[in-house]
Amino acid sequence: MKRVLIITYYWPPNGGAGVQRWLKMSKYLPQFGWQPVVYTPSNPGYHPDAALLAEVPPIVEVIERPIAGALFLWYKRLTGRKADEKVHLGLPQRRKKKSWRDDLAVWVRGNAFVPDARVWWVNPSVRFLERYLREHPVDAIVSTGPPHSMHLIALGLKKRFPALRWIADWRDPWTNIDFYPQLKLTAWADRKHHRLERAVIAAADANVVVGWTMADEIKTLGRATQR
Repeated sequence: MKRVLIITYYWPPNGGAGVQRWLKMSKYLPQFGWQPVVYTPSNPGYHPDAALLAEVPPIVEVIERPIAGALFLWYKRLTGRKADEKVHLGLPQRRKKKSWRDDLAVWVRGNAFVPDARVWWVNPSVRFLERYLREHPVDAIVSTGPPHSMHLIALGLKKRFPALRWIADWRDPWTNIDFYPQLKLTAWADRKHHRLERAVIAAADANVVVGWTMADEIKTLGRATQR
């Protein structure tokens, strides 16, 4: 049986829409001769849905590694939130009344953490997975985003294992996402977002999306990269 490394931020026991796509894929891949090897954070900090664990097939190998939670604590303190309050750093918080702290938090999130708040996990993950793959080879890699830092992990591995086939799975756009203009980006950060996005599209052996509009957007970005 071939092996495929799936790099995903969302995995049971966490719930939500982001979990479903590759949880279901992992359920059916073994029928086609592929064993899923899932790489995911051990402490992503989202709403749990322990019932989803029952849907993970026994053949799936799950590798969990901790992700730094310092940014979440900083964000809660900056915006006056409680320590146990759930926040989503993937998009600007939709409060009815926003303070200067909310605006500052959005600016920091958009400019200091490119492409997203999980970027601190990229380099440690690349180092760990490089060692893992040399001892436990796989036949392909899948990265699914957002968060698009997952694509950067795969990009780092592709540079180290150029012969390894890589599928970049786009559940949502990157720079074409609806809230991108709300991130208060500097010109430098905007250029970096676009540069990294184009690098992922160009380096991936295949880019998979969830709709025709996104497919056209990815194709356009891919053609711009080739110029």
